[in-house]
Amino acid sequence: MGTSPTASKNGTLVRSVGLWGLTAMVLNGLIGAGIFGLPASVADNAGSWAPLIVLLVGAAMLPIVLVVMRLAGMFDGTGGPILYVESAFGKTAAFQIGWMQLLSTTASAAANVNLLADYAVRGWGPAGEGPVIHASIVLVALLVIFAVNLNRTSGVARTLGLLSIMKLLPLALVVVLAVPMLVSDGGASHPAAHWSLTQAALLSAYAFTGFEGSLTLAGEARDPRRDLPRALLAVFVGVAFLYALLTWGYVATAYVPGAADKAPLSAMAAVLMGAAGAAMMLATATVSIFANVTNNMLFLSRRLLAMEALGGLPAWLGRVNADDAVPRNAVIFIMLVLVALSLSGGFAVLAILSVSSRLIVYLGCIAALPVVERRAGKAASIGGVAVIAAAAITCVLLIMGSEPQSWLSLLIGAAAGAVMFIANRAYRAKADAAIQP
Repeated sequence: MGTSPTASKNGTLVRSVGLWGLTAMVLNGLIGAGIFGLPASVADNAGSWAPLIVLLVGAAMLPIVLVVMRLAGMFDGTGGPILYVESAFGKTAAFQIGWMQLLSTTASAAANVNLLADYAVRGWGPAGEGPVIHASIVLVALLVIFAVNLNRTSGVARTLGLLSIMKLLPLALVVVLAVPMLVSDGGASHPAAHWSLTQAALLSAYAFTGFEGSLTLAGEARDPRRDLPRALLAVFVGVAFLYALLTWGYVATAYVPGAADKAPLSAMAAVLMGAAGAAMMLATATVSIFANVTNNMLFLSRRLLAMEALGGLPAWLGRVNADDAVPRNAVIFIMLVLVALSLSGGFAVLAILSVSSRLIVYLGCIAALPVVERRAGKAASIGGVAVIAAAAITCVLLIMGSEPQSWLSLLIGAAAGAVMFIANRAYRAKADAAIQP
């Protein structure tokens, strides 16, 4: 079930990614820039309760992950949620899901590559300031990321695996060094700057999004139905505990209520290791964001393949190079879009879509699961229904806490996607009819 027709006249994608490669992709989808600002934001709203809030929100998001895991175990084609929704509700709904993912991930990647430049400039100090330097860092970073993505997916996976180690080791180190202070801190009270448990929960929830991106790569995994569910569950649970520990460590070591701390993990590392620790954490943030954008460019290019297979995009975007099994047209297109957005700042409006569009994707998966399982002849169980209900409730609560402006932007984006889908389908149907004898 669920094999995506992404083969082109020139070549096909190759199943070359194993469990560890998928694990690296899930990890880099989850751990990007968010964790480097999350501890201060949650602590300002929840004080001493911040680490517990992070852990509880992770638990609340887990049913969504379980829904996605069940779907991942039934499909092996490129596209992830696009395939799931197509199987349940047809091509039009599937294209909209892909379109929402495309907009949100593109905006997120453009924002993150600018953030990467901010961290790099901060590491260099005053000598590195200035718009020219900033733009140069953005361009160099995107060119390197582009070069990585021109490799076969297994090669990209190896790069992501190395980057995962490079960012996890420093994060683990500060957690270990913080243990004595956590023990001595005991039950000490750390007041919030302004109490808002709702805001703390929303901030935490947004830091847990991004795990769904790896599903897009199922068509290039050796055994996606087995490996993707394993990678999703292991990474999500591990990251939840890591986020909670880092937040706890920050609250116990460096948190000052009301202080505007834009680099909380660097402040925490400075307390534990001095200036060298702060510099190490700035470098870790840069590596983490670089890996996240590399991951996103990979996902975006494959998402274009899945959307082209629906007939909603020009056929040239779906071509796969026969020599290296890389969809070069899609990779080049995404690169050009990211350069334009990153240098122009035009991603600001799209960034508003990021949260709301992810929730729509999750709801699409939640709605698709019972339909797909019923068509596959799988009987519903009490546990399965409970997981679906819990996932839906979590999404609804997040929607209720979202900004109204994001939903207006979502409607505008959805309308634009519908027009594009209809226009491309009509054009391709006309072109096909013209070449018929």
